[in-house]
This record gives sequence, C-alpha cells and structure tokens, in this order.
Amino acid sequence: MAWPISWYLVWKEIFHWRHMTKTLRFRAPDPPAGVTVTPRPGVPVRCLRAVAVVSPVVCVLGFAGDAWRRGQAGRTRPTS
Repeated sequence: MAWPISWYLVWKEIFHWRHMTKTLRFRAPDPPAGVTVTPRPGVPVRCLRAVAVVSPVVCVLGFAGDAWRRGQAGRTRPTS
C-alpha cells in the first residue's frame, strides 16, 4: 500500500506542489530577499523519496520469497 501512495505523493510533489524535479531532486523556491539560509528538503520529502525507492525493492523481494516458500512447500522430504 505504501508504494502507490508514495508515487501519488511524488506526482503531487513534482507536478502540483513543484518541490521536486522529475529526477526526484529537491527544487527549492527562491528565498525572499535578505534571507541567507539555503532551503533544504524537509523530513516529508526525504521520507517520500526513501519510500518511493525502497518500496518496489521490498515488494519484489516479498513476491520472490513467497514464490520460493511455495516451491519449498511442494517438495517432500525422504523419510528414513
């Protein structure tokens, strides 16, 4: 469930809120005049990028592990 939600939020960040580029880089708005602090991505943007990258890997590993377990369950052990 995290995968589709994270990519929906990525879409919102890129095309609606415009906080990120299409390459998932943070795009900070221009700071007001006289402000010397450089804008950096906050926790939500960092978590969003992490979930968007990690979720597909976890999903594929989960499917592979499930398929492996099903294959192991079909094998019978020889009895002595």
